Amino acid sequence: MARLGWIGIAIVGVGAAVAGVGAYAIVHGRPDPGAEIDRFKVDSQTQIVVRAEAGGDRNFVELHEDGELKWRALTPTYAGRSGVPGVAWNDIAISVRVIRDGHAEIFALARENAAKLGGFKLAPGKGDVIKQTHGPVTITDHVRSYELVEGTGWHQLVAFDLSTGLGVWLADLPGTPIDHATIEDGAVWVTQNGVRRGFGVRDGHERPSNPR
Repeated sequence: MARLGWIGIAIVGVGAAVAGVGAYAIVHGRPDPGAEIDRFKVDSQTQIVVRAEAGGDRNFVELHEDGELKWRALTPTYAGRSGVPGVAWNDIAISVRVIRDGHAEIFALARENAAKLGGFKLAPGKGDVIKQTHGPVTITDHVRSYELVEGTGWHQLVAFDLSTGLGVWLADLPGTPIDHATIEDGAVWVTQNGVRRGFGVRDGHERPSNPR
């Protein structure tokens, strides 16, 4: 299947720049994988596993099919945490949310063979990000990924297309903690300090307040 816009991509229409992420090849030897951080069920035969790097600060992403390891790839430092995903996927790509040099980035791997598809920075004009310890990091409907980025006094929600790697829209959010985010009724709903706001999944247009 074609990689479409992933190679050499930039976030189109939202002003993010290509990150120039280095080439991380499939890893067969050292550095060594460490403890499992999280595991995601793709379907009845397929799982994505995120692991620590033994003795390091990078991470490994693995694809398991029918109980067997299909591939393993080394990535920069994972921005998700146990129970809070920093990955999204569809039939073409697995995107991994990472932090490098104080910036939030997307690191994308081909689902078929872990080939590096591309990478880009999120919120490049906002300054350094915070390693999020509260609230969600990545949510997805497996068509787009919706990335919640946090820095001192600010948040930004960025949507990009998983098949093409192209940015779709972004929304600036207040600096108050994000308590919850979900996708329902064709919108991404974000709750901060008891206030729930919705943004259309296709265009980011804000929806009328939904109190649910």
